[in-house]
Amino acid sequence: MTAHHRVLVVDDTAAHRYLMVSWLRTAGYEVLEAATGAEALDRATADTGVVVLDVNLPDLSGREVCRRLKDDDATRHVPVLHVSATSIDAAARTAGLEGGADAYLPEPLDRDEFLATVRSLCRGHDERRASAREARLYEAMNTALVPLHGARSAEEAVGLAARGATTVLARPAIAMIVVDPTTVLRAVCTDPGSPLVRGSGESPVLPPSHQDAALVPRDALPEPWRPLLERAGVAPCDWWTSWLRDEQGQLVGGLGVQVRDPSHAPSATEREIIRRFTEASAVALSNLRTFAEERRITVALQEALLPQDLTVRPGVDVAACYEASDERLDVGGDFYDAFDLPDGRVAVVIGDVQGHSLRAATVMGEVRITLRAYLREGHTAARALDLLNEMLRTDHPEMATLCLCVIDPVTGQAELSDAGHLPTILVRTDGTTRALKAPSRLLGLLSSPDVREPYRERLETGDLLVLVTDGLVERRGSTLREGIDRLTEVARSFAGAAPDDVCQGLLKAFDGDGEDDVAVVVVRRTEAAPA
Repeated sequence: MTAHHRVLVVDDTAAHRYLMVSWLRTAGYEVLEAATGAEALDRATADTGVVVLDVNLPDLSGREVCRRLKDDDATRHVPVLHVSATSIDAAARTAGLEGGADAYLPEPLDRDEFLATVRSLCRGHDERRASAREARLYEAMNTALVPLHGARSAEEAVGLAARGATTVLARPAIAMIVVDPTTVLRAVCTDPGSPLVRGSGESPVLPPSHQDAALVPRDALPEPWRPLLERAGVAPCDWWTSWLRDEQGQLVGGLGVQVRDPSHAPSATEREIIRRFTEASAVALSNLRTFAEERRITVALQEALLPQDLTVRPGVDVAACYEASDERLDVGGDFYDAFDLPDGRVAVVIGDVQGHSLRAATVMGEVRITLRAYLREGHTAARALDLLNEMLRTDHPEMATLCLCVIDPVTGQAELSDAGHLPTILVRTDGTTRALKAPSRLLGLLSSPDVREPYRERLETGDLLVLVTDGLVERRGSTLREGIDRLTEVARSFAGAAPDDVCQGLLKAFDGDGEDDVAVVVVRRTEAAPA
């Protein structure tokens, strides 16, 4: 038995204390003494291995002291060994054990039995403390792994791995992620609240002897780690490392935690936690790669469903842009279009079909093409929207918002027909702005008896019309009205600019704020075309 086990001996008889203390110290225990119940309660701590407690004390009974120790969260798990020279019958022993004592010995004590009992109680206490610590470690690990699995970039993942390991194990940690064959990211964390020290390289540090886990001595510290650890202020030391390879045997990540001396080497539980963090880093990287590929496919599909050429008759310039949300992998229902009409005018459309799915994108494509057909057949805007509404109600459960602008390139006369969409922003060349809207019900609902009257406005040369979907302006914590007001102010700053520049400027002005897909269409009237 080693001295790190501390025993508190509580007895008001000095001779009894002397005997027990002598036995315990000879056996290698660290011993504290107390002559009263009050002293016992003052000296007992969570680090106490066993309290040897006389049943009869001058101020408080041993049973009362035991009760208070067991009621205190700090000492409830500390074993109590009752000893007594007077209360030794079966009833007294039963009352002591039922009162919370972990063992009961009558005096005079047998030395070997006494030490064996203390040793057994210490062993049980160690096991309970180890189990509790292990449970706390696993709970802390699970808490730290949640954000790691949700990392949005490799840089975030490697930082979360290092900080998570340091937080859980209370040791400096260095994490490594192999992003691709020529990009390796590293991060060092010395304290949960300290800044990360980051680095990158072109090739990974290979594990010693191709092992999955190994101790790296300080004199064999990998060269790429040295400057990072020096910048982090970590003194030379050994490192326990864990490494992970993919199914093809390629190294994808690693994690190291500080080992200050051999006695401070990670326990089996800590090694398992280190392995879990290494594995989670690799899973996070795999998820990021999958997310990036799926998002690439999603964006490509979305772009394929949108028109590639918005060139229309002279007198009207049209530009558009679409930006997929980083929050989503599925295809959105945002769409736009611009095309010539048989009567010499130009139609410009923007809309949003309800939902985010392949079905929503399919309906979006159908709405866009069907509207083109109705307008090119010669239907008025109001009639085309009514027919489109009936098509949606008959064939699809989805609803859609839409704004249709029909412009005469010669006269500049514009007619805006709206179906539950956001206002269109008119930007004059002198910076004057106004929100244009002809309110009517969105598409997919029962037809309204009201006629869809268009809003009419004449565009001068250089005037702009800005049409957007709600993903650009909707924000948590603010109203849609506030978003439209902000859009109006930003659009004013682009008075007289080229449509492409306005599109990019608006995306930049609202960059990173939203959680939905965004479509922007900008129309500019140019020099009037010949009649």
